Amino acid sequence: MIKEVRFSNDFQRAFKRLKKRYRSLPEDFKQLLLSLAANPRQGAELYDGMRKVRINFTSKGRGKSGGGRVIIRLQVEDTRLSFLYIYDKSDMGNVSDDFLDDIIYNLDHGRYTGMKYPPN
Repeated sequence: MIKEVRFSNDFQRAFKRLKKRYRSLPEDFKQLLLSLAANPRQGAELYDGMRKVRINFTSKGRGKSGGGRVIIRLQVEDTRLSFLYIYDKSDMGNVSDDFLDDIIYNLDHGRYTGMKYPPN
């Protein structure tokens, strides 16, 4: 059961940028949160507790497979869910290991905020 939700600074900046392109993003993200609350282990497993989860950008009109991706991390016996990054699949197809290492470095060095929804 998820007890704590955190958003990295990188996630918040990317969310804000994507929200300008896709007006449906706040509502789409609410749907993702509900889905993750029911099943936090969905999506493709990456490494170090990170997962890549599909998100539908309704205003894009392409469904989940053509929509966006969210990088999340489950920690502390699956009670803390950290949103690390969000991106449009058309902007970045696959994430590199170096990119994921940078995300983990930022998270491990305290570059995240507490619970805050919706991200600015």
